[in-house]
Amino acid sequence: MKSSLIIFASLFLLGAYLSGALPVIAISPAEAQSGKPESLYYKSWAIIIGIEHYILAPPIPGAISDAKKVAEAFRRLGFDEVVELYDKDASSRRLHQLLNDMLPRKVGRMDRLVIFYVGHAGFTQDSDGQDRGYLVPLDTQVNNATKSITVEHLKEFTRRSASKHTLLILDAPVFGWETTAPPGLSLEGRLAPESDTDRRAVQVISAAGKGEAVVRVEMSSRFVEALLAGLSGFADLDGNGWLMASELGAHLVRQVETASNGTQRPSSLRIDGDGDMALIEGRRSAFTLGADPQTPSEQQ
Repeated sequence: MKSSLIIFASLFLLGAYLSGALPVIAISPAEAQSGKPESLYYKSWAIIIGIEHYILAPPIPGAISDAKKVAEAFRRLGFDEVVELYDKDASSRRLHQLLNDMLPRKVGRMDRLVIFYVGHAGFTQDSDGQDRGYLVPLDTQVNNATKSITVEHLKEFTRRSASKHTLLILDAPVFGWETTAPPGLSLEGRLAPESDTDRRAVQVISAAGKGEAVVRVEMSSRFVEALLAGLSGFADLDGNGWLMASELGAHLVRQVETASNGTQRPSSLRIDGDGDMALIEGRRSAFTLGADPQTPSEQQ
């Protein structure tokens, strides 16, 4: 009797489906992939920090406006999580909590993470007598490294973070990093940028060097202007449709040095790993450089 009821119910449902009486339930691509990343990264994070009205330091007119433009640029690039921290949300306590707790808990090993900062910077000497820069939170004096976010704090954070690729973009003179070899635009990398994106990388772009000022023209940072242009595609140096962090860094160094007549010299460094973050993912077919080789010598 039970089997007869099951057969009857199955036939009824099949007939209802074929007649259109029952809706078709669609499975979203995300559900179908069971949490697997659609392309190079599972999730993309952009943390935007802008401090304009300091409590214990001079204001930086236009800092928040610049930071909001950068946040919008990363939204246009398709970043999933764009977290904005301005003025009162960028206190020493909040920034340390962000680096020590929130991001290490939430950012996964197949994620990419960009941290952008515009604000004051200072420097101090470490135990070896080396100069090390630091970021100045809202409620901290410029000459007080104790409550600031030092280079050592940032390096420790990047070591703890699970993210495959991390990029720090600092609109401030921050220095004192130990570096690995800079990511070059090799033939292999140009032909297959995904080979670089498979490997871990921590990269830093800083707006100026020791003793240099970050130039602001009409309440806007020259570094941010070049950054926004680069993120819109102008930094794709080899024109293959892929924008890599190393290309963005080279673009910013060249543009800002030229615009400032050499008085402001950004730096683009890789401080860990040997990969390269992809900011814009181009088509796989764009890997080839120009036309295919025709003659035997060209093929060789």
